Amino acid sequence: MIRSVVSKRYAKALFEVASEHGALEQVKHDLERVAATFSASADLVEWLAHPATQAEHKKEVFARIFEGLNPYTLNLLFLLADRRRESEIPGIAAEFNRLVDEKNGVTEALVTTAFPLKDEERNMLVQMFETIVGKKIRLTEKVDSDILGGVVVQVGDRLYDGSLRTKLVRFQEQLKGNRAG
Repeated sequence: MIRSVVSKRYAKALFEVASEHGALEQVKHDLERVAATFSASADLVEWLAHPATQAEHKKEVFARIFEGLNPYTLNLLFLLADRRRESEIPGIAAEFNRLVDEKNGVTEALVTTAFPLKDEERNMLVQMFETIVGKKIRLTEKVDSDILGGVVVQVGDRLYDGSLRTKLVRFQEQLKGNRAG
């Protein structure tokens, strides 16, 4: 997900306030709840985006459907309503989660395999990459039969490609190089 500069700024400000007041986990949970509600309700998103919908009505709806939110989260929603920035909520939630993970020393790793991983393989990958990157790893798994076998792991902007397909392509290039010489 591409996050806008606006989303990052709101998330950072909320992160600083929540961190200062020991409310990181509650605010993280709140934002996940709000983002999930937005994702599940196209009608709500459409109503919020309509030019005739006034900020005060939005605030009333937020207070009603998001009862029990941390005051910092609710204040963010009210601020977004005043500034007509409700569409930034998914990006704010994602960036906030990233900031919390960064603080906790957790990083996301996308693992692509030709077949679903077994628990033992998953645990081995987590241990190996936690050692390599020096952080706790949260795996997201993807199955792609095009890689034929092996594993491709992306951690941040680093890519570890141990797929059979890549090895075959390299071998083929090596063979072509030997023929030319």
